[in-house]
Amino acid sequence: MISFIVIGKNEGWKLTTCFEGVFRAIEHNNIKDYEVIYVDSQSTDDSIQRAKSFSQVKIFQLGNVCNAAIARNVGVEESSGEVLFFIDGDMEITSDFLPLVYDEKSGLKYPFVSGQLKNYNYDSQNQFLSNTWQYREVLNGDKRYATTGGIFLIQRELWVGVGGMDNRFKRGQDLELGLRLAKKGFKILRKQEIIANHYTFLQQDGDKTIKMIMRGRLFYARSLLYRKHFFNKHLFPKFIKSDYCLMSLVVVSILAFSFRCFLLYILYFAIIILKSAKLSDGRIKQFLHNLIYYPLRDLMLLLGFFFFYPKQIKWIDYKKLNSD
Repeated sequence: MISFIVIGKNEGWKLTTCFEGVFRAIEHNNIKDYEVIYVDSQSTDDSIQRAKSFSQVKIFQLGNVCNAAIARNVGVEESSGEVLFFIDGDMEITSDFLPLVYDEKSGLKYPFVSGQLKNYNYDSQNQFLSNTWQYREVLNGDKRYATTGGIFLIQRELWVGVGGMDNRFKRGQDLELGLRLAKKGFKILRKQEIIANHYTFLQQDGDKTIKMIMRGRLFYARSLLYRKHFFNKHLFPKFIKSDYCLMSLVVVSILAFSFRCFLLYILYFAIIILKSAKLSDGRIKQFLHNLIYYPLRDLMLLLGFFFFYPKQIKWIDYKKLNSD
C-alpha cells in the first residue's frame, strides 16, 4: 500500500488543487491499494471544509502544538502503507511521475526519492507573477543529495529506522531528516522529472525577513541544524554554499582575537557588501536591506548555535475529524 500524506495550514484553493492532483495520479496510474491522509495545523480558513469535500481523505487536526515535523509524524502514525508519499498542501503532484518511482506490485523502486519541483509564484492578492525552479540546480539527469525538501517518497521501514522527523524543528525539519539519512548511507535520489507544481507566494517585503530573524525562526533551520550535525560530513557542502558569510565571520573572529587585530573585520564586511550587491540586482533599497539583514542573521545564528536549546515535544494532541 502507498500512503499519500498531505500536511497544511491555511492553504485555501491550493489544498483543493493538491487533493485533485493526488486523486488524478491515483486514477491515472490505476492504483488500487492506497490511502490519503491530511494533517491540518490548526487552519483558520476553510481548509478543513475543502479536505472534507474529498470523501476518501482521512482528516486529522493537531491540537496543543503544530509544526510540519509533528504533522508528518502524526500522518505516519495514522497510516498503514509500506510506502510513504509526503506532500505539502500547496503542491500538485504530476501524474506521470509516480510510475517512475513506484509500482504497485514491487513497491518503491528507490528507498528515498523525489524529483524536480516547479514554482508558480503569486503575490498576496493571488495574482500570478512568474515560474521558477525550487532548487537552484536544474537537473539534466538524476542526482543524489544529502538534503531534501517537503515532497518525497520513502520506505516506511527507512523512516521508522531513523525515528521520523525531529519535532523540535519548526523550520528545516526536512533538511535535518535528509542529513540524518545521508549519514546512514541513504541520500535522496532526485530525479530530473517534475514531481509536482508548487503554488507559492513570493516574499516581496524585505522587512518580513528581518522580522523572521527577530522571531527566532532561523534558530531552527540553521543554528540547531548546524549544532546537531556539526560532525556530519554531509552538512559542510550545504554550510559552505549557503552560509559562507557566517563562515567568514567565524574565521575572521578567530584571527582577530588571536592576533588582537580587529581591523580584520573589514574583510567580513567586504564579503557582506559584495554579497548584498550581487543579490540586490541593482536595487538600492534591496541592497541596503541586505546590508542589515546578513550581519544580523549571522550574529543571531552564532548566538543560537551556543544558546538555543528547544526541548523535544513528548506529548502530541490531535484528533480525527471524520470517520472511515
